[in-house]
This record gives sequence, structure tokens and C-alpha cells, in this order.
Amino acid sequence: MDSTPVNGGGKQSSNPSKEFPNPKKPSGIRHPTVYDAVAAGRISVTGFITSKPLISCSRDTSRSSRTALPPEQVLFRSRKAPTRFAECDIYFSNERHDTSDLPSSDLLKALHSYSSNYYSKATADRGVDDWQSLDGSALLALGILAEELMRESVGSTGDLALAEGDGMCGVLESSSNQTSISRSEPAKKKRRLDIISDFDSD
Repeated sequence: MDSTPVNGGGKQSSNPSKEFPNPKKPSGIRHPTVYDAVAAGRISVTGFITSKPLISCSRDTSRSSRTALPPEQVLFRSRKAPTRFAECDIYFSNERHDTSDLPSSDLLKALHSYSSNYYSKATADRGVDDWQSLDGSALLALGILAEELMRESVGSTGDLALAEGDGMCGVLESSSNQTSISRSEPAKKKRRLDIISDFDSD
């Protein structure tokens, strides 16, 4: 019987971790993304905008800028960002295409900012580890749902914005009936007391 090793004559490794190395652990340093720039204007030229200005001991002014950058500047400041040209800017290429099927960009920014601020206060760690809770696809879907809900509420022309809903008439009628009944109840009690007093006098 042949005793040749299966691995081609080499010595078989007794440590499986060398054959299957562990994947790289994510770095604890968080890099600025377009998400942070769009959400609430959290990125400046020097990085994340802190809640308190950082003032150096050797100078009187703050060393970190608190002026928020727009998303396109944050994107194209990264290392592998493509070159931008004024004639055909790839960031605003959507303006050259039909975007009638997409939600409004202002609506998406408002939803993005609200959800980001909400999760930064609702979670125990104030959203420190919540980096990708709302990606682009989920944001577009949320914007489409919001537009459909508004379209059903106000109508295609918006004329229903100043009109009452179908269920409001019944609510108003029931509330008016309750107020009339509550007003008539003291009168009935007073009459009953008058009748009792008449019997007592007899």
C-alpha cells in the first residue's frame, strides 16, 4: 500500500488557522461618507463636526471647521473618486435624464435627515454602530411610499388638502350629539327633583 501523503509529499499542517486565515476585523476608525453629509450636514473639511469646537492650546480660534460640506464635495474628496468635469458633471447626471419616476430629492433629504436624527437618539449608543440602517434602495422605497400616501390624501391636483376627510362628518355629528345629550342631562335631573319636592309637599 502506498504511503505517499495526499498533499503531494509536503508536511501536513497541524494548525488549521494557517490554512484558513481569519477575515480582517473592521477598523474602529469611522471614515466620513456621503450618508453623513446628506443626513444632517455632519462633515466638514477636517472630518466629522463635533458637538463642541476643538480649540488648541497654542491658538485662540477653533482648529476644526464647523462649516458643513455638500455631499458631492464629500464624495469627490475621497481617494478613488473620479475626476469631475464642468461640461459633463457625473454627480448631477440625473438632471440630463428623465427622473419623473423617482421621488423628489428634497423629500428624500428630509426623510434621510429625520431617520438619521431619530436613530441617533432612539438607540442606546445614540446611533454610533448604526451605520447602514437606511441604504439607497430603502430610501427610494420610503420616498415612493410617502409620495403615494400624500397623493391619496390630497389628490392628484392637491385640491383635497383644504377639504375634510370622509370620516370627519361622522365624527363631528357624534360629537355634536354627545354635547347636546350632556347639556340636556342636568335639565332632566332638575325636573325629577322638582317632581320629588312636589310629592314631599303633598
